[in-house]
Amino acid sequence: MPVATFTTGSGSLEPCMSPRFSLKNGARALGLAMERRRHPRRFIQTDKTPWDRIYQDGIMSVRHYSLPPMARIPVGGEMIPVERSKHRRPLLLVPALGIHCWTFDLMPNRSMVRYLMARGHDVYLIDWGQPSKADRELDLNTYVNHWLPAAVEAVRDHTGAEDINLLGYCMGGLLNLMYLGGHPGAPVHSLATIASPVNFHKSGPFGTVFSLAAIPAMQVHDWFQVRLEPLDSKLFHIPANLLSWGFKLTNPPGLVQSYVDLWRNSADRDYLTEYMTMGQWFNDMVDYPGAVVREVIEKLILANSLADGRIKLADHEVDFANVTQDLLAIGGTSDRIVTLRAARDILKVVGSSEKRFEEAPGGHAGVFAGSKAPAHTWRIIADWLAARG
Repeated sequence: MPVATFTTGSGSLEPCMSPRFSLKNGARALGLAMERRRHPRRFIQTDKTPWDRIYQDGIMSVRHYSLPPMARIPVGGEMIPVERSKHRRPLLLVPALGIHCWTFDLMPNRSMVRYLMARGHDVYLIDWGQPSKADRELDLNTYVNHWLPAAVEAVRDHTGAEDINLLGYCMGGLLNLMYLGGHPGAPVHSLATIASPVNFHKSGPFGTVFSLAAIPAMQVHDWFQVRLEPLDSKLFHIPANLLSWGFKLTNPPGLVQSYVDLWRNSADRDYLTEYMTMGQWFNDMVDYPGAVVREVIEKLILANSLADGRIKLADHEVDFANVTQDLLAIGGTSDRIVTLRAARDILKVVGSSEKRFEEAPGGHAGVFAGSKAPAHTWRIIADWLAARG
């Protein structure tokens, strides 16, 4: 039977088999289509690992996960043994903005949270909440200098640990970098990032556009002192539905292919469950606060400040030379949004003596949670963190 590749937005997430058409399959497909329409939650398996909330501040909170008693856990098509002992340093996961935190816990057999716990890590996760238009004034200073330090302290208080490890995906990795760069001596032992774009001007076609736009924009800024900061943040606030479509349209062929694969596998319940669960990531995104978007455009995209290793957040100076923690950065080999060049430049700006960059298969979503992620990205991270307690 031919193989159909499930794609959503920016990369292949799951290879699935395409069944041959028959009247029996046609009737089954019709029945499943009706069930999906009436009871979609039966097919969506996100956020299934048990957790407790240990801290909350406004819409932000911190979760602590627990693994149900079992000797092995399913990950993809394999069974991973659960380690009996825990590493002494807890691990705090930091998601990107614009998506739900449960992307770290997509489904029982595709859960980074469960995998890391099985590998002996005590796992905590920041939930950035669901910003609305009322939260459009949330800025990078809030996330980096208020919520992240509070989350780190909450984990330390909950565990009694002297320091912790951090792991961030995409913008989550950048928030971690800015936090460490602005808080020398932070109680963090090591940092891992996945698909975090330190150099926005090197992100493929997008980076070329950004760098070209930056030249006249920065000249206007220098000549006339034009800034985006005085503009109302509501002009930059991105609602969830617009963000969702924008992400999908970064790879139009993949979007079309995903619908073709859905039709070809419409009689396969397992395929539909994975399709709808993965699709929930992109169909159910959250608003991107206007103040953050405004800063990202001005400071990260146009000025490309992170590539220079310095950025100012409110009255707080951030210098990546202050980041001396052990560092592991991972980039996706087929990532069109954050290219390997954009992610690898992290090695140029941090002050870490122990720093490493790894390539892993997958696009922007696939390198983080695709079918190959457990054997590559997750394994690399778990092994690297295990060596650091």
